Amino acid sequence: MSDGADAHQPPQNAVVVVTGGSTGIGRASAAAFAEAGMRVVIAARSEERGAEAEREIRAHGGEARFVRCDVTSPAQVQDLFARAVELYGRVDCAFNNAGIPGDGRLADLAPEDFDRTFAVNTRGLWLCMREELRIMSAQGGGSIVNNTSVHGIRTVFPGIGAYAASKHAAVSLTRMAAVEHAREGIRVNAVAPGPVESDMLTASEAAVGGATAWRGLIPSGEIGTPRQVSDVALWLFSPASSYVNGQVIGVDGGFLAT
Repeated sequence: MSDGADAHQPPQNAVVVVTGGSTGIGRASAAAFAEAGMRVVIAARSEERGAEAEREIRAHGGEARFVRCDVTSPAQVQDLFARAVELYGRVDCAFNNAGIPGDGRLADLAPEDFDRTFAVNTRGLWLCMREELRIMSAQGGGSIVNNTSVHGIRTVFPGIGAYAASKHAAVSLTRMAAVEHAREGIRVNAVAPGPVESDMLTASEAAVGGATAWRGLIPSGEIGTPRQVSDVALWLFSPASSYVNGQVIGVDGGFLAT
């Protein structure tokens, strides 16, 4: 490119909103996006951890602001994106990462547990996408990356039916939004992580065997890192992926190929 810009990086000062940005993949991604020169709005429920994530980025010279948001609340989601526009004037990118596990055999699940999983992983995703799509449509384009899961494509563990179903729905929302908004210059893709070093992976030990069980299913036998996920999201935000739309990219060490 004649101006020296790196096509494999998002434009400098692009504004990105990261939900679930105070821990795990979300926090690592917020830091990676800031390192790449993006202005980051960190959204999470925890005031303490969210403010800590903001301070950490700013201490390293990045630009970030924390906005408390529970993605199950339509009002809080609307406030989040209104605040992002108030702070930076636009929303160029979004990493919809907020999510919770949904453990339990289908026959044993309480209705409220099933509903809670869908409230965060599916309805919460849609609430965020609704605001993002409206803003990006009005401003002439943008890039959305949803954090789904390999379980939204292929499930090998019993006992996570609600989680898997919510992630299948997230994949469908990704593809539908891509089709509906492509002519508005908006791209909507997803990353589908396999096992990644995180509190959620540790917590899955009792239900599905955690990292130990996963190592037997991954061709390399390796557990991924949050940065490996955020690097794919960064590429999806960049001009290098300009003809990639409606895709779900496995970040899984080859699991989906087996």
